[in-house]
Amino acid sequence: MRLLRLNPGCRPLQTLAAVVVGACAVFVSPPPALADSFSCTAQGAAVFIGSRIHVRCNPANGAIAFFALSVAHPDASRVLSLAATATAARRPITIFFDPNDLSGAAIGCLNANCRLIQGVELFRE
Repeated sequence: MRLLRLNPGCRPLQTLAAVVVGACAVFVSPPPALADSFSCTAQGAAVFIGSRIHVRCNPANGAIAFFALSVAHPDASRVLSLAATATAARRPITIFFDPNDLSGAAIGCLNANCRLIQGVELFRE
């Protein structure tokens, strides 16, 4: 019995490996050159249906303890997955953000203690 492939050059194991490697580090969008990064121990990850996901950091970056992303963003589920993993494993997470971007107020990210996530990174020790 001969198997037919739509793409004869397709190698499923290499394709799967590329997908796994690509999923290891998620950047919501390439962080702008002026983006800050902050490493913390995630104390919690939350979903606010219809508005945002957020990560609560301890210790905070000054007054900024929350980092959020709109649930409408195409990478929201991946960011939430990394945040939940960091919380459960008690691993440090690095969050990339613009401290001057106050547009998160539109999704419930308060200007006093929250900034929008531009990227996240989780490392093994």
